[in-house]
Amino acid sequence: MNNVSKLRNACFAWLTVALLAVAAAACEDDKTSGGDLRLYYPAVSNIGPSMSFISGVPTYYGPAPSNFAIAGITLDGTAVTSDSFTISAETGAVSISNTDGIATGLYKLTITCQANGAAYTFRDIFEVSMLPSTPVEIEVSSPTLTIPYTEVATSKESVSVAPLGESVAVTGYELVQPEDQNYFSISKLGVVTLNSSFKGEILPGVYPLPIKVSTHAGSAVYENLLTARITSEPLSVTYTPATGRMEHDMAFQSAVPVLKGSPEEVRWAVKGVAPETDVFTIDAATGVLSVAAGNGLPIDGQYIVDVTVSNSYGSTDFEGVYTLTVIDYIAPIEADKFAYDPVEAIQGGEFTASKKDGFVGDEVTFSLGTLDAKLVGQLTVNAETGAVSAKKGHSIPIGTYTVPVVATNAKGTAETSISLTVRENPYFFTTITYGNNLGLTPVANYANQFYFPTQEDIVPLTPTTDAKAGTEILWSVKTKHQCGGTTIDPATGVISLDGYKSGNGGLILVTATAGKGMVGETTVTVPVFFSFHVAVNGVTVRYKPFVIQVNPRKGITSQTPDISGVSNLSSMLMDYRRTFTYYNIGGPESHIDGQPNVANSFMNQMWAVYNAQTGITKPAGTGAKDPLSYFANKANLNLAMLYVDQTTKSIVVNSNKWIDANGVAANGALMGQITFVTNGDESGVNDGGKIFPAWIWFDEKF
Repeated sequence: MNNVSKLRNACFAWLTVALLAVAAAACEDDKTSGGDLRLYYPAVSNIGPSMSFISGVPTYYGPAPSNFAIAGITLDGTAVTSDSFTISAETGAVSISNTDGIATGLYKLTITCQANGAAYTFRDIFEVSMLPSTPVEIEVSSPTLTIPYTEVATSKESVSVAPLGESVAVTGYELVQPEDQNYFSISKLGVVTLNSSFKGEILPGVYPLPIKVSTHAGSAVYENLLTARITSEPLSVTYTPATGRMEHDMAFQSAVPVLKGSPEEVRWAVKGVAPETDVFTIDAATGVLSVAAGNGLPIDGQYIVDVTVSNSYGSTDFEGVYTLTVIDYIAPIEADKFAYDPVEAIQGGEFTASKKDGFVGDEVTFSLGTLDAKLVGQLTVNAETGAVSAKKGHSIPIGTYTVPVVATNAKGTAETSISLTVRENPYFFTTITYGNNLGLTPVANYANQFYFPTQEDIVPLTPTTDAKAGTEILWSVKTKHQCGGTTIDPATGVISLDGYKSGNGGLILVTATAGKGMVGETTVTVPVFFSFHVAVNGVTVRYKPFVIQVNPRKGITSQTPDISGVSNLSSMLMDYRRTFTYYNIGGPESHIDGQPNVANSFMNQMWAVYNAQTGITKPAGTGAKDPLSYFANKANLNLAMLYVDQTTKSIVVNSNKWIDANGVAANGALMGQITFVTNGDESGVNDGGKIFPAWIWFDEKF
């Protein structure tokens, strides 16, 4: 039986371009003053609140229409007014925008125009089915994904997720899991399985799996729908520490043990003690071992405890899991001798604070007291030694803190505190900037891009950073695209560019490290982009900036380029055609550099995603232009991953396209060849002028 979860959490919507199902709709005029005109618009579906769309120019039969206007709007048959719909008076293209909060339902637009001196009215000619942004409900084929621990390496068990009811089409699914417990994965088609990419042991346990569903209009998280269970009988028991000492005739209690095994219906029992005695008891729910006061166990006696643990899947005996020794005396904790020296650390730098010499107290367990919120999750304490530490890379803000530490043994508790001061890291910095030679400001927004149309234009490039004055920095460079002879001064970071290739572009990665080998060592890597674009067939196409920064989940439309050498821009056709190369900058290792024909490369993955999303009968091969082509997708431009707009010549990157099958977005740069003609002949575009005018830089920080 399927299980249904209501939407529990808020939806988060992005302004995006809709993936549309287009069906031609034709209408004859119902009011004319002469002439015969038929008009054709696409019907728009798979669009929801927060989304935008621009229709194509309507096709027509008869005299050429002009002076378009919207004469009326209905929603499910009722007349409404809305500023979400506008029309180009000149071309008749309908724009849908400002749709946040728009009511869902079927919108119909009545459009008027003029042609050959006649006036026309086309009632309900443009239809928009506005759907909910995300599914109201989703269903799963089973509420539980159950996998025995012994089958983790081979299991093919799965659970399927599917939306219920109408909504904007789902673009992908994610599982909401702790960062270090990505045990499970979900495909773009909604199939939940074990995560084959997880490195490490997948432990027995019960794991709630909230499901995030994304559409072109936004996303929503659905909870209390699916639970994964890795099942096993009890596999191991660990007491930390696994030994204890008890003062003669005093009460004693062990630490809480850790069980490896399914946590359902767990019961603990003492199996036996050697030498035999009946004074040991165990908490059946927690596994804590206890001995009551006045137990009569002799001094120097040593007792080894065996336990039995059972759960829903079986029962296991564990021998020798705890050893208790009886001693004559346990020294109480002397609070005045429990102290730490003040600690000074730097932001992000690891440190350890040990208790002062002279501490008095036996069989002590140490723990942290109630911490300042800024310290929670940043500090750890060694329960046996009392050493308090933070790992390298911690995010404790600069400031002074009081860190409480508690010492406990059988005779009492004492508390002291550490004065912790976190100072500014002398090696800390965040930016490397070479600027730009495009005249673009603020420089920080358009940094690290240079246009060198000729070899003679190339000059050395000097960086600036936000590192503190006098900080010694070690510089290195790695070439990604062209520029193979480029070098960098390891002391100053000055780039000497070499490997110029006229008409192409370049990409290098510059890395700067401050405090090499020191506590607080900081490393920053940035890309530096180059354009070597020159006139082709007398035409230059210059994008400013030529590095188009894109959040792959949001998409973008670039600025209109400066074009020279073309007398009639409306007759200029441009299209991405070939040599599509992607370079990973900050993405996962699975986002391999290369072109679509490189097996398992990121571009190869993107071609597969395009084929899956378009559902075309004949998939685009790895040598095809289709995923980036305007002309291959002009009937529905929302299918394209990116394309050149033929009116403005801007580059449009559609949202939620540059994301792999596991839901991980691109973090890298793309260079592709654009071809063009200036005579308006689409058939000649493939063999037209060839240019590399722009880089596409993907990063979710944009």
